[in-house]
Amino acid sequence: ISFQINLGGCKGVSDVGVSHVMAAIQTLQYLSRLHISLQNCSKVTDVGGEKIGDFVRARISLNYVEVNVKGTGISSGGVANLESVRNTRSFHQLKIKSRYM
Repeated sequence: ISFQINLGGCKGVSDVGVSHVMAAIQTLQYLSRLHISLQNCSKVTDVGGEKIGDFVRARISLNYVEVNVKGTGISSGGVANLESVRNTRSFHQLKIKSRYM
């Protein structure tokens, strides 16, 4: 199963919204591909990034993940936390787009 959500430009999306999205897709049992775009969602911070990272770490079925956090409030440390997912599990592809990369 592949899941793609593009919330880019939704200025009202915050960490709470990210938490709700991650909880909603938790029910997808055979999720193999995940693409989340939060570009220009400035209210999303490191907390939202952690929610995404925690979800990805826990999903064994995932082998492709792409996360776009350009224009968010996620710091360079938050991006590094997302990148650390790569060290936890081996992915075919893990792409993180941010202003720091």
